[in-house]
Amino acid sequence: MSKTLKTYSKLSTEYYDLENHINHDIALAFYIDYAKQANGLILEPMCGSGRFLIPMLQLGLQAFGFDASHYMIDAFKQNYSKISMQAPVWQSFIEDFNDNKLYKLIFIPYGSWGLIIDQVIAKQSCKIIYNHLAVGGKFVLEIETVSSVPKNCGILHKNKLKRADGSSISLTTIPTYDAQTQIFKCECRYESIINQNIVDTEFEEFKQYLYKFDEFDQILYAAGFTNIKKFQSFQKEPATDINARILIYECIKL
Repeated sequence: MSKTLKTYSKLSTEYYDLENHINHDIALAFYIDYAKQANGLILEPMCGSGRFLIPMLQLGLQAFGFDASHYMIDAFKQNYSKISMQAPVWQSFIEDFNDNKLYKLIFIPYGSWGLIIDQVIAKQSCKIIYNHLAVGGKFVLEIETVSSVPKNCGILHKNKLKRADGSSISLTTIPTYDAQTQIFKCECRYESIINQNIVDTEFEEFKQYLYKFDEFDQILYAAGFTNIKKFQSFQKEPATDINARILIYECIKL
């Protein structure tokens, strides 16, 4: 690896793996539908610990993934070991990704794309994805917009999740947003708690770039995509609300 990741270390990854996303079942069904229709190789960049990819693999689909966090990749392999010892995942940043396969579906759920803060790298990464799609293949992803900024920025938040053994991980955050740079940031402190004692602490500065309504369209066009559908919900409702909190793109390589 030519660079190191400053987020998703050990406790952060474990907390992510324990956390339940409010719309996960809906999102999972949405992406699995695309995966079943792919009729070919599937790739999930930024695959995390396997929330989406493992269910696809369980269906017997030809799916692969990578993530910049080796902690996420380790968690993926641990989760997948219950099914098979050979997890088709590896560690990489999107901008460093290069292989000789062409994929019929490349997908990035939730707002993970926004973790690419540098917009020059975002444009390079989008072009790399375009180059790894087969003709007729689809790039499907979800981004979070500037309208998704929480109203309670600047306020301290605390949450605690229980492990299976009864111990827990707590998360303390202070979210902020800079409208000029469009960067949402959280100062995070994770604590591993065993028998009511803090046995490990981890600090993280989480950053996410939030897009304006039509901003990502231009990145897709610049990468070479011309057939683009844009939705504002998992029900594929056409994106007409400029204040939509999420935008979902379906892009076909012609």
